[in-house]
Amino acid sequence: MVEFKVRPLSDLMGAEISGIDLRQKIDKDTTDKLLNAIKDHLVICIKNQKLNPTELANVSRIFGNPKKYFVQHETVDNIPEVIVVSNRTSDNKPRVYASHWHTDDSYREKPATLTFIYPETLPKNGGGTDFINCYSVFQNLPEHLKGKISNLSAIHKWQSRRNVSKVAKLSKEQEEETPEVEHPLIRTHPMSGEKSLYINPNRIDHIAGFNNPDSDKLLDELYEFSFQSKFQYSHSYQEGDLVIWDNRCTMHKANSDYDLKQLRVMHRVMLEGEKVYS
Repeated sequence: MVEFKVRPLSDLMGAEISGIDLRQKIDKDTTDKLLNAIKDHLVICIKNQKLNPTELANVSRIFGNPKKYFVQHETVDNIPEVIVVSNRTSDNKPRVYASHWHTDDSYREKPATLTFIYPETLPKNGGGTDFINCYSVFQNLPEHLKGKISNLSAIHKWQSRRNVSKVAKLSKEQEEETPEVEHPLIRTHPMSGEKSLYINPNRIDHIAGFNNPDSDKLLDELYEFSFQSKFQYSHSYQEGDLVIWDNRCTMHKANSDYDLKQLRVMHRVMLEGEKVYS
């Protein structure tokens, strides 16, 4: 087993891991120790990695099966598992990609478990990712809200009625591949056994069984509570940082605290998902 160091980055969530090169052969004991670090800290940053897109896809296989992303023009050529996340549009205009709170892949029946981000090009300062600990959100949720949502579920869509981020236009075939799905608002993690609030403001269309005004009122109440700074951790990237997070108990967004004239390009991989259970 590789002996690596784990250093917590905050009391809320996040840990830095050093002393390991993921391009080397990783045995099961080391893999299990890394998975436990993710379970305990929700977000980990493995320092000083040197990964091209093929190596990034291979590293993700240590933890599970990487997904082949179905929006092919957003992936690295000939590597369908690696998505290019850039602060430039297709016509080279600055933007902040994924700048609103979300959790990856919730429009799928089996959303991605882990997400991997590795910086290809970083701005001089800023350009990090903000995270929310959804365990902590649920634990601190007012009792009247916990009771109200205890048996409720939400309808998630690729292009939801409340979507605030621009998403790729899908072909008819792609739309057929991504029908709307229903997930419970309270999710139980299969490894930790803990419950979290499972929301995605960018994909939830409405609460099942509610009319739109009543659904919007309850969702807005949940979002306002969840977005409090006390539930957040912000990660600032350095060259060689491989950041991995658990989508089953976190939300995240890119922050815009940097000069958008400077290029920011990240490579992203998501692992095949699992059914959401309450």
